[in-house]
Formats: sequence, C-alpha cells, structure tokens
Amino acid sequence: MSAINHFQTYSQRENHVTNNTMLMLKHVYRISPRLVEDVLQSLLDEDEVEIGPRFEQQVGEAYSIPDAVLSQKPLHIYVEAKRGDGLYDDQLGRHMRSISERGHPESSAFLIGITNNSTNVDDDERWKQRALEHGITFAATTYRELLEALDTACSDNPDLREILDDYQAFIGGENLLPDQHRKMVAMLCGQSWRENIEHGVYFEPAHRNPKWTRAHFLGVYRQKKISHVGRVVAAAICRKEDDNLIVEVEEFGALSTEHTSRIQNIIRTAETYFKGFAADAHRYYLVDRFEETDVRKASPGGMMGHRYFDIAELAGLEDVEQNASSADVASKLAGTKYE
Repeated sequence: MSAINHFQTYSQRENHVTNNTMLMLKHVYRISPRLVEDVLQSLLDEDEVEIGPRFEQQVGEAYSIPDAVLSQKPLHIYVEAKRGDGLYDDQLGRHMRSISERGHPESSAFLIGITNNSTNVDDDERWKQRALEHGITFAATTYRELLEALDTACSDNPDLREILDDYQAFIGGENLLPDQHRKMVAMLCGQSWRENIEHGVYFEPAHRNPKWTRAHFLGVYRQKKISHVGRVVAAAICRKEDDNLIVEVEEFGALSTEHTSRIQNIIRTAETYFKGFAADAHRYYLVDRFEETDVRKASPGGMMGHRYFDIAELAGLEDVEQNASSADVASKLAGTKYE
C-alpha cells in the first residue's frame, strides 16, 4: 500500500464513495479498456459489453470491402452507488425515465446499482424487467462483488494492484463490506508470539495487503492452532527514525498515545529478534486485547500463510453480533477445528 493514498479517505464530500469507485475504474481503463470490459462483463453477468475501438480488416459491406475498419460501439453506463442496502423504486424509476429520454441507441444503456448486501431476488428481477421496458439493461451488485471482479482484472499488473489495495482499504474503512464483523484473519506468529500477545499488537511488512479491510478480528496462529483472537481497533504503517516513531499512514482507526506506546514497545522487542527491524516500515495491527482461545488445525501440516475464517461458520452460529467483543468471540471459537 502506498504512503500517499490514491483515494480520498475523509468523508466530508458527498458522493465520495461514488467518486472513488469511478476513479478506480478510470485507473483500470488507463491501462486497458479490455480490463474495464472484463469487470463490467462480470457485474452484468451474460450481457455483452464492448469498450474501446475494434480493429477489423477486409470487412464486407453492402457494395465494397474496405481494407480496414476502426469502429466503436456506443456505450452509456449509469451507476447508483449506495452506502447501505437501499435501492429504491422511486429513485430507480426516475433514473430509468431520464436515461430513456436521452434516446440512446439500442442495447447501449446500462444501469448498475451497488450496495453493501445483495438485493432481494424478486426486487432484482422486477427492476430488470422495468429497465428493459425503457430499453436499459439493469444489474444490482455489491462492493464485495466489485472488488472480486477488480481483483481478477488487476492480478497481473503491479501498478493496478497497488491502486486496488488502496481502493480496497478505502471500501473496508467505509464499512461497505457487510461480513467484516464475522470475519477473522489468522496470522502466522513465531519468535515474537509472547510479546505480540502481551502488547496486543501484530505486525507485517508494509507492502503486504491490509487485512483489516476484510476482517474485524485478528487471530494469532502458532504450533497448529489459533491461540488468541482480538478485535482490530487501529492499523497504521510506522517506522523508527533517530529513535522517533514515524507514523507514515493511519490506515484504520485513530492512533492514541497508548497505541503508539504499544507500537514502540513491540518494535523494541522485535529489534532483539530481527536486526534493522525498526528502520523498515511495517503495518501494525492494534487489537483491544488478545483473548485466549483454541482453534485447532485438524489436517496434517502447518498453515502456510494468513487465512480468513467466517467466525459464525467455524463456531456453528447463525451470525455474529456486529459489536461482538474479543472475549465473546474467543469463547465461541474455543474447541473448534478446521482443515
């Protein structure tokens, strides 16, 4: 993740979620129109979308065969991005009437609604039918599905990956991923395990993808089990310079004096294990406190890297309370197993 974020992370400006989403798509388009085409194709399911010019040779026309044709289909994509679950009949209806009155060519107008959670199937079908009556293709999607489509499109481009990491951090920070409250990321822990638990801090190299964007809870994995779990309350990229703590980015939450003290304590400890650790930028996850639990890996071999878990599924629950405490989650997970 870059020190200078590609997206505004403050919330004073209206529609900043929409603005940042369009900016993300613009970055992808700058690299390749076909990648944006792939993203939109994924969101629109089977509906065909063509973006950018098409180059053809020897195309037979009514009275001749030109040597080459450079063409581009008309395309008009309208987006309604919501911060919750509300796509409303009245608003969508007004959008559809406005789009219809523009007189776009057939099959060139699309309306995409983005929400936190999936829309009701009956509502979705009703909106699709209503849109078709106006000559529009409608699709409802979620921020999670948009991120998954972008992840596939950006996978082979390091520059886009960096920008997508920032966008994902922004979306996570805005609480637009509805299942974050029931997700735990389990992180590998070795030499500094005891100190991580004591100070309530976990660290990783700054260039790695931030985990707090997908999970509200962080579990510490050691010797084939998740031994402790805590709710992430803050995350920041920091380093030491001339014995001063340099906070490069406050990614999530607000760092208090107590938080920075905990970070400095863990840096001091890590320096005894990893020479030169303090000068390198790391991401520090601060939890309310690490509560003891016992989640065993039943299959042979250790866990090879970080892993995300659905707490409700792991504990056999219907759901997890939005503001569940670390102690409550630790208690519910104790004695569970995973493959």
